[in-house]
Amino acid sequence: MKTSSVFIAVLALFAAGCAAHNSVIDPAPVSASNSIAARPVDGASSDSGTGTLTVGIRLNGEASIIDSRYGFILGYFKGKTSTTSQVVVLPMGRNVKFQNEDGFAQHTASFLGDATRNSAPWPTTFTGSGVPAPRGTAIGTPGFSSGVLAFGQRSALYTTGAPGFYMFGCFFHYVSDEMRTVIIVR
Repeated sequence: MKTSSVFIAVLALFAAGCAAHNSVIDPAPVSASNSIAARPVDGASSDSGTGTLTVGIRLNGEASIIDSRYGFILGYFKGKTSTTSQVVVLPMGRNVKFQNEDGFAQHTASFLGDATRNSAPWPTTFTGSGVPAPRGTAIGTPGFSSGVLAFGQRSALYTTGAPGFYMFGCFFHYVSDEMRTVIIVR
């Protein structure tokens, strides 16, 4: 009797832990091997009237995804209200800002290097910056960072720049939580 009670308690803790850090996977098969992957989400929310795109940042309560091309993705999403991380697709030459939607932690959106159409060679350590780039900088510029953003804080206004595949991560949570995404500019 005691063994089954312990088993049930362990099972309940395991289920709660899985629910707290849920990985969301798109149910669309992407290959003959039946691997499943998330699809990139086109665009980002646009502030009404300004045409400025917003990329939200959140770690706490944010569900990760496994993307077939870029692997584990966590903490970045289109707009300000999603709770599911995304590979974010943005149009070229548009204004963009980053906004921290996390109630508990500071974050950055920092350029880590170039990805490709089919993969992201994620660095093993954080290779970006925590220093904010000058207003108007293209987000695919080496050394680009939104700078440290407290809860609810918005970055300066940047530009999406030229088409490309850009790896992004958080200065504070890249190594510990693998907080990262690919931003695709088309």
